[in-house]
Formats: sequence, C-alpha cells, structure tokens
Amino acid sequence: MPAIYTYKAFGLIIQSEFEIPEFMTSKGIADIEINLGKVPEKLDRVIKKGVKYQAARNEFLLEVDQIARYYVKNGCEIRVETSTNHADKEVRLFLLGSAFGALFLQRGLLPIHGSAIKFGNSACIFSGVSGVGKSSIAATFVLKGFQLLADDICVIDNKLSVAPGFPHMKIWKDILDSLKIKTEALTEIRPEIKKYHMPVDDGFYNDSLPLSKIFIITTKNTPGYEVEELKGLQKFNAVKSNTYRYRFVGGLEKQLDHFQTLNKLLPEIKVYRVSRPQSPIMLEEFADFLINTFKLDV
Repeated sequence: MPAIYTYKAFGLIIQSEFEIPEFMTSKGIADIEINLGKVPEKLDRVIKKGVKYQAARNEFLLEVDQIARYYVKNGCEIRVETSTNHADKEVRLFLLGSAFGALFLQRGLLPIHGSAIKFGNSACIFSGVSGVGKSSIAATFVLKGFQLLADDICVIDNKLSVAPGFPHMKIWKDILDSLKIKTEALTEIRPEIKKYHMPVDDGFYNDSLPLSKIFIITTKNTPGYEVEELKGLQKFNAVKSNTYRYRFVGGLEKQLDHFQTLNKLLPEIKVYRVSRPQSPIMLEEFADFLINTFKLDV
C-alpha cells in the first residue's frame, strides 16, 4: 500500500499517494484524495473539448504530453497517470494548476488568477493577464514585510474569504535578479523556463481573510500610474474574465454557480484597474505607489 501524505491548502484537507512538498503538512479527514492510477482515455458525456482537455458535469480530463494525464471528479478526487511513473515537479506543476483549477470550480468555489497579500485584517488580490506582474508585485510586498496568502490561484470560499494556499511563489529569473534574490538555492519550475519556486515560509499567512479589493494590473506606454475604480458591468466582467481557467466553467456546467458567486461577492469588495508603465517594471516604486494611494498597512 502506498504511503499517504496529508496536507492542508486552500482551506481543504488533501490526502495524496505521492509527496507534494509545496504544501504544508496537516492532519484530519480528507476533503480531497489524490491517487496514482489509470486515467480514462476520454469522458463519456463530454460537454466541452479544448486543447488537451475535456470537461463534463462533475468530470474533467487533462492531458499534458510526456508528463501526465489528470482525471478530476466530483470536486473531491484527482487521479494522476504519469508518463514517467513518478510524480516529479512537472507533474505537480500541472496538478497544482489546471487540475486543481477544475476541482475548485467543481466544488463551487471561485478561483481568481492572481496573488493575494494580507493588508491589515483583510486580503487584496493582484490579478490581470499572464506576465503583467501579479507575482512580481506580490513578492515585492513580501520582501517589504507583508504576508502572502496565495500565488497564481486565489480561492475565494463560501464565506467570501481568501483561503491560504501554500508558501511558495513562482517568479521569473529577471524579477528575482531585480529583487536581488539569488537563484542558486531555488528550484526551476521547468528546465526550459527560467522561472523558479521561491519559498516564503516566514512571509506566509496561514488563515483565511475576508477579501476587500482586487487590483487588475494593466500596462500602458506612458509614464506614471493610473487608477480607475470599476463598477457595474465593467466590475463584473473584470472579475469574471480573471477567474482561473474560466474556459472550464461551461464544460463543467458551473455557469450558474459562478454567476451567483460573483453576484454575492462583488457588492462586498472594491475592484480597481491599476495601469503601470509597460517597461521597465519598477517594482519598489509600484509597491510604494499602491501603499500610498490605498493606505495599505501590514
């Protein structure tokens, strides 16, 4: 019988047949079980097919060439069939990404693509398109003494709080260099990508916090910073479009759950579009601007 590892992440107890060193160890009755085993070749009642994935009601299938295949069922089970017979860092990368993204949607939770930082007694999420600097600005705040709740996927639970993820961030090498963080002791995410796992053990906040703001980061070709509060349909669409793996929602038949969660959440939070100069990204300056503009405190 394989060893069983027990963790807690995103407010859930997770039992796994293989080690997930990114997660924090825990005890308790499992909300989610992760097993190694044979994965279906296809789903029987496919509602949506995409590039390398299939989605149906309560079922999700993901295939990553030469790495693994993932089967996610009922929001409580993930089965992993690896190409190499062991769950290495690349297997975990897609497990902790799209597979968990589908699982959160199956559970009726709201995953936001972004990084969450504790400010005072609440959480703020930095969101936006890939490469805009979500993790970079969050890492800058961590270095300034603020605490991280989640990186890449921020899960908003049924109480409209951000559940703590795990104490690791994914940061590009050029950003690590600009933050004067040496990469020798860090692990590359994938051999062909100059992006690293950065542990933030001392800078991690391991309790849920109510969400107060979402900052949608964008870039512009002019100097200075601009802030616009989003309201009404703009606000709704901004958060909807920054839902993590939003393209899975329809295939999983979670449109109504997603709509109702957004309608419940949006009256309780502020959403801002924050535009920064496209290049270069001045992280210290950007962080100080946000602190001063929004009176952010540890």
